[in-house]
Amino acid sequence: MKKLLQRAAVVSVAGFMALGLAACSGAADASSTSGSGKKSTVYFGVSAAETGQYAQYGQQFKEAFDLAVEQVNAKGGINGHPVALKYEDSQSDPKQSVPVAQKFVGDSSVVLVFGDYSSAASIPASPIYTAGKLLQYGFNNSNPDFTAKGSEYQWSTSITTSDTYKWTADYIKKRGIKSVGVSYLNTADWGIPAFQAFKSEADKVGLKITDSEAVLDTADDYKPSLIKAVKGNPQAFVHIGYGPDASKIVTQLRAIGYKGTFFGGQDEESFDGTPAAEGAINGAQFVETSTDPAVKSFVTAFKKKYPNETDVTSFEAGAYDALNVAVAAAKKGGITRAGILKGFKEVKDVPSVVYGKITFDPTTRRVQSPQLTPTILKGGKWVVYNG
Repeated sequence: MKKLLQRAAVVSVAGFMALGLAACSGAADASSTSGSGKKSTVYFGVSAAETGQYAQYGQQFKEAFDLAVEQVNAKGGINGHPVALKYEDSQSDPKQSVPVAQKFVGDSSVVLVFGDYSSAASIPASPIYTAGKLLQYGFNNSNPDFTAKGSEYQWSTSITTSDTYKWTADYIKKRGIKSVGVSYLNTADWGIPAFQAFKSEADKVGLKITDSEAVLDTADDYKPSLIKAVKGNPQAFVHIGYGPDASKIVTQLRAIGYKGTFFGGQDEESFDGTPAAEGAINGAQFVETSTDPAVKSFVTAFKKKYPNETDVTSFEAGAYDALNVAVAAAKKGGITRAGILKGFKEVKDVPSVVYGKITFDPTTRRVQSPQLTPTILKGGKWVVYNG
């Protein structure tokens, strides 16, 4: 209850601050040329974790953003205007994302902001961006409420948790599996709604949940919950959570002797490198091993720029796409805040390494008809699974 009250307080503060910012929310204008005759720089803001528990995702985003900016500028930028990024460390924490939003809104040179990593950090900041008429591109935000309860200034290219876990339940059932044990993150903004979507679809299609256990991603010992979750001998196990907690879950699940198929995890280093995760199955938006020419070109360019990075995941791909979508919108509508919003409403078929092409549904402000691909973890790599 204390945490819920604290979160409510953050939202209230965000709403209060938004009222104060409304008076200075005019469109940020990037002048066409500088005093030297050169075209001015177009600045996008990035609200992401540079420190804290989600810093690895912030680093993944940064690498992809920087690659995309480099490529865009090499091709002439936005109608001759170079693109640059301004980073602020939110730690993906609403206590930090709200003041970060205030800072970006107050910076008239910033015409769009990417972020945050988590919906929990993005949603409390949304009133600030709306009041400042600054588009908030939560490209990684899967909570349906980010756009559903946001304004015309909230956009996302992430598939929603509802769609993801409906797909998961359907896919498991289609594979002939009749029963599953489930663990899910006990978070009101993501884990619980995701589990509810999964359960609703499981009930609809006749997939039996033998037991479901709410867990915390900060925990270390999950065995008591897992023993309960598999007591009914389910044919498979589903974890609704992130990569780091999934790596601990699957390791401890195997340690207590459970041998059924594991559905869950994420394409990120801690999970991919977990021996017990071998054979895990997940629905993916992006597959590094795809033979699609655009994907192969992106992966090759990424590994050339970052030779020490052995994997390219959906997090890098999503950020890379997001930068290119923002650029396409600016080319379409203009390099002001108002122009960016206009562009987002009008862009169609933007090339994407995740979806092939991106067109937004104007009513949901999310990608039209997003698709997931079944993948399996083999040798630390996710590959397309046809089983």
